Amino acid sequence: MAPASALVLAHAQDGLITRRQALAAGLTRDAVRHAIRAGGPWQRVLPGIYATFNGPLAPQHRRRAAILHGESGAAISGAWACQMSGLEYGPVAGDWIDVLVPWESARRSKGFVRVCRTTRPPEPRAWIDEDLADAPLHVLLDQADHGPVPGVIPVVPPARAVVETVVRWASLPAQWRPRCSSADGCPGCWNDPGHHRDLALRNTRALMCEAVQRRCAALGDLRAEVAAAPRRGGALARIAMKDIEAGCRSAPECELRDLVRTSRLLPEPRWNQPLPGHRGIRPDACWHQARLVVEVDSRSFHGFGDAPAPPI
Repeated sequence: MAPASALVLAHAQDGLITRRQALAAGLTRDAVRHAIRAGGPWQRVLPGIYATFNGPLAPQHRRRAAILHGESGAAISGAWACQMSGLEYGPVAGDWIDVLVPWESARRSKGFVRVCRTTRPPEPRAWIDEDLADAPLHVLLDQADHGPVPGVIPVVPPARAVVETVVRWASLPAQWRPRCSSADGCPGCWNDPGHHRDLALRNTRALMCEAVQRRCAALGDLRAEVAAAPRRGGALARIAMKDIEAGCRSAPECELRDLVRTSRLLPEPRWNQPLPGHRGIRPDACWHQARLVVEVDSRSFHGFGDAPAPPI
């Protein structure tokens, strides 16, 4: 039987405990090996991290294991953080979980956890799994300041999550990469050399626009993150940021802006600004002097960004 202190700590960590914590709680090395033996009551999740139960792991267990592996100062980042922030146009949160850790951390990627070191560790936010929360929000947040709480996971702010996701494109699905990863190219590349870049830019714009339009991230926060992004890998994020600064709030609006900028006659319109003399009306694009208004319709409600599938 594991000591009561070990079980209490494991409960606070969604049923997980590290080897170091188990030994500190009074378990011997032999007891730990016995617990994680084949058919034993515990199971290994990552090297040195165990689940104090048998059976499949839920997403929350994977998130908690990633944080335990990252240790002090760790926070979920990347595609998983976008999903946890409620953003719908990010890449699918796959098998890998990105964890942001301070630069001086000695942690390395293991198992399904990809460790990303930074010299600018953000102030993490507390994400709460509503299915596991058993107390009011303010109580959970207060408890999280003093130690682990079931269902509460540290995650980077949405602005950081979005930029971290798009600048690390090499680890994303093909449609998020500005360059084809295949040595021979793909059918889309054969017909259009800019195929991958166009698709990656559309997805980048959709995600960044959604973060601002849904008010998940303040414009100033997103601007600061893009400015601090590495030059290598951050080109698409900087293009999308210029569109957002101009007033675009969806990927199709950004593409309309691309089209307008090729014109020798049309000046830059007012993007998503109140229509003069008509309170409450904010057209997507407006050329006031020409009395011209353009609305962009997309496959889904374009006010929350759009990343339509490419034509077949």
